[in-house]
Amino acid sequence: MTQPERVKIAQELHDGIAQDLVALSYSLDLLLSEVDTPASTRIELRKLIFSVSTMIERVRREIFNLRSADLNGLETSLRTLLAELHTSIELKLALDDFRLSESVAIQILAISRELLRNSVKHSGASVIEITIEQSENGSTYSYRDNGKGINPLIPSGFGTQGIRERCLSIESELTVSTNDLGTNYLISIPS
Repeated sequence: MTQPERVKIAQELHDGIAQDLVALSYSLDLLLSEVDTPASTRIELRKLIFSVSTMIERVRREIFNLRSADLNGLETSLRTLLAELHTSIELKLALDDFRLSESVAIQILAISRELLRNSVKHSGASVIEITIEQSENGSTYSYRDNGKGINPLIPSGFGTQGIRERCLSIESELTVSTNDLGTNYLISIPS
């Protein structure tokens, strides 16, 4: 998908779903402010308002991601995600000064965000290191956390499946290694 196509989708999300969710939130606020709304209904309305606010933030985040397709947006995107997830994980980035193609950069950004979410949710990591460097045959992406590793007895979820699919879409090879000192994802990206 080209950057102009991504921007168009971001605009449609903003003008469509995002605006509809904001309108829904206003409607719920109006119901909440009605004098004759019972207390039990007010409790449920507050829960709904909170859920809608969370959805609005997710849509805004995806709009941002659609507009930030290159690696220059990678650090900002990941640090924003860490803040939103209310975690104190230390993020270390080492990015060589070169450009990936737009399609590869888009997939690497999405993969990085999914891996970061997984680390926060499952690993107990305190440090995450991401390295992207040029190699003889293309470039190499490395994501390493210092968490508890992946339990081989638990089947991988849709997030991991999505990462594998994204790697295939950019004709890259994914290697995962894990132990009780953490997990490392290595992606070999051809030129």
